[in-house]
Amino acid sequence: MRPVCRAHPVAVRQSGLTPEETRVRSMAVATLSPARALRRPRRADPRAIVGIVITLATLAGSVAFWVSATDARPVLIATHDLPAGATLNNSDLGVAYVRVDDAVYHAALPLDMLESVVGRQLGEPIHAEQVLARAQLADQLGLAPDQVAITVPARPDSAVDGRLRPGDSVQILVTVTDKSRNEAHAHQVLDRALVYGVGRDVPLGGASVGDADSGDARRGTITTLTLAVTAEQARQLAEARRVGDLDIVLLPAVETSRP
Repeated sequence: MRPVCRAHPVAVRQSGLTPEETRVRSMAVATLSPARALRRPRRADPRAIVGIVITLATLAGSVAFWVSATDARPVLIATHDLPAGATLNNSDLGVAYVRVDDAVYHAALPLDMLESVVGRQLGEPIHAEQVLARAQLADQLGLAPDQVAITVPARPDSAVDGRLRPGDSVQILVTVTDKSRNEAHAHQVLDRALVYGVGRDVPLGGASVGDADSGDARRGTITTLTLAVTAEQARQLAEARRVGDLDIVLLPAVETSRP
């Protein structure tokens, strides 16, 4: 008969631990081994960082472009070279949308002044695609080949308190009074006319205190208004001023939509 071999538990229990406790301790030691405890932290992928930077730069560029595009303002430019003394027509002027400082924008001619600029003369030459500046306009308007200038009397109470300047567009009305019937009727004489000049009576003492905030008032009280019109319009205006009282209506500038 062969002898039976039995495992002796003495060697296992010399440390005072059961087999299950010994297995658990071995797992803990393996988990906290020096190789794992001193492992270096993971580094970020450089490609991911570069991708984030590119995305942020693209977003910032898009925002900057949107802001610059929405902040652009329309100004008048010359469509071709023009010499000094040239009379400006619609075909001579174009529109450009620019983003400039306020000081530069106020020195230029904005789009809403297009109607008042047409008919003006240049005081100095201008090149094609150049922004038109206020200082480049001559002090006096020029007459087109089919235009004449005619002067009519004007008073502050019938000419928008004298707030008129060369280049403005106005409408002329005449009011005829029938004294026998105690009736008055107003009729339109000119639908639109260009102001060529404004005559004023400048008092020796200057403007009154109440008008001190008005640049037109400081130049004096309006007395006459000179208009650039066709010969037929001049005839109608001459007849109207002798049959009734004239009223001058200031018109807004003609708006041009953005392309």
